[in-house]
Amino acid sequence: MKILAYGVRGDERPYLDDWAARTGDHVHQTHRFLTPDTLSEGADGISCFQTVPYAPAVFAKMQALGIRYLALRNTGYENVDLDAAAHYGIRVSNVPAYSPAAIAEFAVADMLYLLRQTGAVQADLRANDYATAGTHIGRELGACTVGVVGTGRIGRVLIRLLNGFGARVLAYDPHPPAEADLQFTPVDWPTLLAESDILSLHVPGTPANHHLIDAAALAQMRPGALLINTGRPNLIDTRAVMAALDAHTLAGVGIDTYENETSDLLALSNRGHFNDPQWQALLARPNVILSPHIAYYTQTAVRNMVESSLHNLKAFRHGQPCDAELTAALA
Repeated sequence: MKILAYGVRGDERPYLDDWAARTGDHVHQTHRFLTPDTLSEGADGISCFQTVPYAPAVFAKMQALGIRYLALRNTGYENVDLDAAAHYGIRVSNVPAYSPAAIAEFAVADMLYLLRQTGAVQADLRANDYATAGTHIGRELGACTVGVVGTGRIGRVLIRLLNGFGARVLAYDPHPPAEADLQFTPVDWPTLLAESDILSLHVPGTPANHHLIDAAALAQMRPGALLINTGRPNLIDTRAVMAALDAHTLAGVGIDTYENETSDLLALSNRGHFNDPQWQALLARPNVILSPHIAYYTQTAVRNMVESSLHNLKAFRHGQPCDAELTAALA
């Protein structure tokens, strides 16, 4: 097969090279995003990773060049116009789960950071205030009630980790899992908000979930609760969260998927930072921990992202079933 790989990072190259060596496939790699301007040659399929939109014109250009398959190397597909892909006869797939453990572990790391007030401790130490740094009393995860929103692959791994800490776990999901080794209580949305000391989000960024955590939801949360978002950028209303932090009704927030990250991504590439006062305001708060969408980012996950994407292209090309195929009905 001839495969065009777009949005390639340095950490992905060894796995793409290894695939080519093992299979004999020709894999042309570029760090550039997939746009109508960067697409100029035909191939059997495209493997791609980017958070900026895939414009309808991309699919028109793929059709014109005889390229019928696009395999994302990531899970999220909110930036893919699946209707346009279908219109031009392009089949699209994603990688539904490249390492649920990576994201679940990252969520726990954020919880522990906030529970022990590590940000405040570090701020005091940077100010050479050793005495005050020792006054920030923490809370133990095992003494908390944790609300898990979404019990898919990541949510289930998170529940297992929380079980190990001894935390009480509540879960909100229309279809909770029936796994004997998972210890949790399914609850409705109001109960989850009212009883959780920590709320962790693990649902897709569909239109129905847009601003799932808004001012109304925050008003129903337990005073002093923590909020963790390693899910999708649009799940929380960031302005409402900042207002809750100002009012001290929300004790802390961990954000790996920032609400405005997609629109600012190209500017970040050009300027080396977010041109976003809201981001800077969050970054300055000791009870907020920000990270640049890296919860998934482990060696295991990167290998799985690359190889799953290429396996999907093989399945498309040879007429085999592809469980990860995305259709317009999912949009």
